Amino acid sequence: MRPFHEPDTSRQFIPADIKARVMPAVLDELARWGVERFSIEALAERHRLDAAMIYRYWGDRQRLIMDAALDDAEAIREALDTGSLRGDLLALARHIAAQINTMHGRIFLRALVMDGRGHHDTDTRLNYWRERFAVVRTVIDRARQRGELRDGINTLAAVQIVSSPLYIRGLYGDGPVDDGYCEIIADMAWHALARK
Repeated sequence: MRPFHEPDTSRQFIPADIKARVMPAVLDELARWGVERFSIEALAERHRLDAAMIYRYWGDRQRLIMDAALDDAEAIREALDTGSLRGDLLALARHIAAQINTMHGRIFLRALVMDGRGHHDTDTRLNYWRERFAVVRTVIDRARQRGELRDGINTLAAVQIVSSPLYIRGLYGDGPVDDGYCEIIADMAWHALARK
């Protein structure tokens, strides 16, 4: 039976030195074993970390996976704020491509969309994509506030216009996603979304 440990709610934050040791190990484990086979005990043993300390700060595997997967959320929001819809769409495409173009990023992407065998893993995937959408939707929300979007644009569909072709390349191809492809996708998305 899998142990469940409540996180230490008296702590307001996880110390930076602990995050710096744990997050790369989590991403490494996810890339090697996927979501289904991810285990805090195995992570701790392979990376010489204290399992009790991990449970104390994160509570369970799902929270740990989500924290690692979304660790860069605030940096992404800032990187995607170029001041224009066209610039933001290109920044988004480049960001996704940069993630896909790493070995860990591509394997992690595949682990998040394939082989959902357990309910907790389905929840983990859904939570990840929901949180990731919340981060990147700021591109569309800002464009709407600036009056750059044409009427009737659905936010989810707008994000998917940019992200889906890139994720498909990451899922089914092994070659790098080049900057020229990012520019093509961003330009097509801009033409689909922008007020003319």
